[in-house]
Amino acid sequence: MRAPTGILTAGIFEVSFFMKHIVLTILSLVAAATHAADTLPEKLRPGAATGSNTPDIGADTIAEDEAIPAFEKLLKIDVHSHVFEDFPALNDLFQRINMRTVNICVPAGDGHLDQMHRTANVLYQKYPELYPFIATFDLRGHDRPDYAEKVIAWLDGQFAYGAVGVKIWKEVGMEIKDQDGRFVLPDDPRFDPIYAHLAKVGKPLHAHLAEPIDAWLPLDPSSPYYSYYSKRTEWHFYGKPGVPSHAAIIASRDNILKKHPTLVVIGAHLGSLGHDLDAIADRLESLPNFHIEVAARALDLVRHPSDKVRALFLKYPDRIMYGLDAMWKPFLREKPPTGLERRVHLRMLELRYREDFDYYAGQGEMIYTDRKVEALHLPRSVLEKFYNGNTRRIYKLDAAFNPSVR
Repeated sequence: MRAPTGILTAGIFEVSFFMKHIVLTILSLVAAATHAADTLPEKLRPGAATGSNTPDIGADTIAEDEAIPAFEKLLKIDVHSHVFEDFPALNDLFQRINMRTVNICVPAGDGHLDQMHRTANVLYQKYPELYPFIATFDLRGHDRPDYAEKVIAWLDGQFAYGAVGVKIWKEVGMEIKDQDGRFVLPDDPRFDPIYAHLAKVGKPLHAHLAEPIDAWLPLDPSSPYYSYYSKRTEWHFYGKPGVPSHAAIIASRDNILKKHPTLVVIGAHLGSLGHDLDAIADRLESLPNFHIEVAARALDLVRHPSDKVRALFLKYPDRIMYGLDAMWKPFLREKPPTGLERRVHLRMLELRYREDFDYYAGQGEMIYTDRKVEALHLPRSVLEKFYNGNTRRIYKLDAAFNPSVR
């Protein structure tokens, strides 16, 4: 059913229109790979200045304690990555730009569960300061009476290896069905013992449940998700009979928190509510253990007035985390990635990290992908929580970064 490339994808936000043009240009020059770097835009060339959209914001423009640090100076934790190879050049990039990541094993139902976790375990043991990881669990056999018991045993094994949380993906609610042919929703009682166990042992649930509302609407060329749903029709629910509504899946997700009030839940991708900032605020207000991350959904944020987006960050500075949702899964490919593909991936990844920083930290008008927007110019204290403080606290990363002293 799924046909991922394994390279340079990021959930629904695969690449921006601008970045797609870069990829097409570079890949058309594979025969001249040794000259590929010369074909890249100036800001992507090795050693070139980057972050040009971010104005020079220093102590002369805002209070000294609120001066916005340079991109490389701020510790950044990407709470949502999928890295499944020991990729030395990627490690070097993370070190150079002061980036760490939380490595997420997902999906659970594509037959690669063991391989993903083995790779995540190895990366974490080798580079604990770069790749703390989140486990997931097998969804097969959910009708068996011993299902929850087996899942809990599996997850406890992953916690022993250092997993800092657990991921549940959109296949719950949108793909998995029970033996009677009914969609299994996230708050299904069969999952309750698992959620209760996570709450007991203090492991957050990283929940990508539902999709953007666009998945339930007619295809719209003006939507940032038009390309994805045009190709990945299995996730486009518009006009399909008998499928759960967006509201039903979101309500089911919220019900997990109501049934398990001590469980910490992170709503991946703006909690699939990127179209409605008021709905996000309502949940942050009413569900004290609900948090969100922005991975692959800045394209939703820039569709809202910047002052409203900024107000959300300022009101809930302890509840929002940074993420990108980039994927590197060479094991899904028939052939290993080429050196050129690796270089393209790294340059695009850095561009996207810098473009995001320009949006969140910058000031004034900028172009985010193909849209003219006002940068959010978040205060330094909010940026530090967004980019590292909240993720470190919620996932207990200070301990994960130093496993020898746990």
